[in-house]
Amino acid sequence: LFRSVEVSKKLDEKTQAEIPKDKVGHYEVLVDNETTRITFHRIEPGENSGWHRHEHDYVGYHLQSSEVQIDRTDGKEGVMRSREGVATFYDVGDGFEHNVTVKGAAALVALEIEYKKP
Repeated sequence: LFRSVEVSKKLDEKTQAEIPKDKVGHYEVLVDNETTRITFHRIEPGENSGWHRHEHDYVGYHLQSSEVQIDRTDGKEGVMRSREGVATFYDVGDGFEHNVTVKGAAALVALEIEYKKP
């Protein structure tokens, strides 16, 4: 838990240093228990997710199609095009840190379902 708190603090500081407050999208945790976390995301064109860490495998379900730029703290980057109504499973391995920026004309609107236990 201590490591997670330290990582979260570091990533919050990175977000504050690099991304204006009015350019960080909306998210809301809908369910968070010992096995599952479900988060709703709405990130408008030109907005960012803010730097964050994925430590659990998850499914992303997109409620509309969008195009995003993904930048990771390990230097990897790329563009992802999501499709409305498509669920994608992400195996995060040892975890990773990244920021997502909506590049297309449509907002990213998605549910993220994390699995806390194998």
